[in-house]
Amino acid sequence: MHNPLRYRAHIDGLRAIAVLGVVLFHFGADWLPGGFIGVDVFFVISGFLIAKSLYADVDAGSFSILGFYERRMRRIAPAFFVVTAATSLAAFLIFFPNQLMTYGRSLIWVVLAFGNVYFYLRTDYFGPSAEETPLLHYWSLGVEEQFYFLFPALVLLCARFAAKARGKLVLGLLVVSLLACEIIRPFNPPAAFYLLPFRAFELLIGAGLALPGVRFPEGRKTGTAAMLAGLALILAGMLLITERSPFPGVLALVPCIGTALAIWGGERTQTLPARLLGLRPLVFFGAISYSLYLVHWPIVVFARHLLPDLPAPAFLVGGVALSTLLGWLSWRFVEQPVRQNRRLFSRGLVYGGTAAGGALLIAFGTLASDTRGFPGRLDPEIQRVLAFTRYPFREVVRDGTCFINGNRPRPRPAPECLPDTHPSLVLWGSSHVAQFIGALEPIAKAQGYAVGQITAAACPPLVQSSITPMCDTLNRFAFDWLLEHRPSIVVIGGDTLVSAEQFRQLDADFARLHGAGIRVVLLGPVPHYRRPVPEILAERLYRNAPSRLADDDLTEATGRSDRLMAAHFAGNPNVEFVSLLGLCPDGNCPMMIDGAPLQFDPTHFTREGVAYFGGRLGTAIFGAAPSPAPAPQAP
Repeated sequence: MHNPLRYRAHIDGLRAIAVLGVVLFHFGADWLPGGFIGVDVFFVISGFLIAKSLYADVDAGSFSILGFYERRMRRIAPAFFVVTAATSLAAFLIFFPNQLMTYGRSLIWVVLAFGNVYFYLRTDYFGPSAEETPLLHYWSLGVEEQFYFLFPALVLLCARFAAKARGKLVLGLLVVSLLACEIIRPFNPPAAFYLLPFRAFELLIGAGLALPGVRFPEGRKTGTAAMLAGLALILAGMLLITERSPFPGVLALVPCIGTALAIWGGERTQTLPARLLGLRPLVFFGAISYSLYLVHWPIVVFARHLLPDLPAPAFLVGGVALSTLLGWLSWRFVEQPVRQNRRLFSRGLVYGGTAAGGALLIAFGTLASDTRGFPGRLDPEIQRVLAFTRYPFREVVRDGTCFINGNRPRPRPAPECLPDTHPSLVLWGSSHVAQFIGALEPIAKAQGYAVGQITAAACPPLVQSSITPMCDTLNRFAFDWLLEHRPSIVVIGGDTLVSAEQFRQLDADFARLHGAGIRVVLLGPVPHYRRPVPEILAERLYRNAPSRLADDDLTEATGRSDRLMAAHFAGNPNVEFVSLLGLCPDGNCPMMIDGAPLQFDPTHFTREGVAYFGGRLGTAIFGAAPSPAPAPQAP
């Protein structure tokens, strides 16, 4: 018979810190840049509690696989199905067909406990953004569910064949998972983030802490010191770790070890930190933490969709308040009844309800996917415009040959992407410059220029960017190749560049390129919209709004970056700055011409957009350019 664990108030306090960190971070609390590590805190807590219960039952000979999964279902399934069903209804009412189709596909994987695998497979530079994915936060549930499918089997096998090896197995798997995560992270960050083999070490830290042989402090001084150190690590991680940090991997040990110390220090003794973690406000948020985690991200996604102009303070305060209210309602009227009332909610009903709820959600997801998002809800013209969100952009940038999309240890463009004659023009940067190849290549060839391309996903042309090892390697190759082969013109562009350090680095790089006899053309930011352009246009069609111009839908950062770059580089004799926004009449860029959207997402052009902006860019480059010169001679 299963022996339930005693209640630990300080662990509810840790849950509160974890969930509040995640929720505040997602609602835009920029003063908490590492709030996302709350998920790592959850992993350690979960590993500790479930493993402690599992070890006790297995050692007592009372473990039941049906009972184990019944408890997991009572804990996870009720709120999961209610919140997911409500999210699905909101997606049906709010989303355009293409978004609902993608939502339906994610829903199927999430219900089958492989949401993390789906989001890993869908991680793509040209795929939907996080703000369009209401179930994205379920990746962590996928990691946990897969772990608790495999871990009990390992413990049972140990108990049967090598009882004394259990501790060594747990610690060995922990080390292997951590090393694997650290090794793969530089080359495949999404795998390190989403997949169980590279996240298992966090749950195993908790499982290792729960091993029967672990001794906990009996004295208050030791317990207090451990808890204070643990809390300091967690809070330091939330304040100092950022999305640009090399995370997870070794850096994930900061919140994980912090959580383990806080659990260890408060397990046996009633210290002051333990009493503080047990205060009613923290226990409240700890109790509703699961439901609060489930409801908060769909609110983030739908609020940004419906209220894009909501001021940041209102978004933060209102979002956290609404999430807390809905999280409490889910905990009080969904979670608690199923967990507490075992007469009404019997084991058979729990298993049957879980199967039925899963089948219904999968059926909805299948219909949403197979019908491509129920497009019959909308006018045919709106459907036609929205179809541009599925634009074949890979062909536009020559993905796979001249455009590198995905981490590679030694990234290089294909040989045919590099010109071997003079005069020549080379594009260098991210997709924001690669997309101009279709317009600039015929213009340049008409002028007698060979054309090349050294471009990669999310790689601005900064030689020492430290964005990813792949970008650093490619940019170093590009810079060295340019200095060695000295093309006549290099057209440089990338993501928004605004920092003083970036400007200083570009100044130095441009001086070297110009000194080698290369004409340097730097592009300003492309028009960056708040949402995918076809969605903006579809919404205007739905509201019978006549304008097809950018109006107020460009992000403020686009204009600010354009102005900063123009001011900085205007007087630099080593570079010619071209404002792409300045190519638009009166600075108000068109979003549609002759019925065709010029962009298929917030920043990337369709072929019509390439022709519109690329034609004007070609005039800016070649209209005032001198006649093609012979290849520069080496000194």
